[in-house]
Amino acid sequence: MTNKKINWTPDTSFPVGKGATEQRFTAKVGNDELEIDTHPWGEADLKVNDKTVAHVEGDLSDGDAFRDIEAVAEKIEADKTE
Repeated sequence: MTNKKINWTPDTSFPVGKGATEQRFTAKVGNDELEIDTHPWGEADLKVNDKTVAHVEGDLSDGDAFRDIEAVAEKIEADKTE
C-alpha cells in the first residue's frame, strides 16, 4: 500500500499566528471533502464529508497533531483505492 500525499489548503477565514486557537485545513480527494481542525495544545480532528472520523490528542503542538491526523487521512483514502 502506498499512501498518497493529500494537498491541504489552509482556511484563511480562521485567525492564524500566535494566539490562534484553531486552524482549519481542507482538501478534496475524489468525491470526499476532508477537513482537519488543529489546536495549539496538540489536538486535531479529521472530518470526511462533514462526519468526524478521527481525533488525536496529547501531541506537543498543533503541527505534530496535524501530521498525525494527516497520516490517518492518507490511510483512509489509500484504503478506499485498494
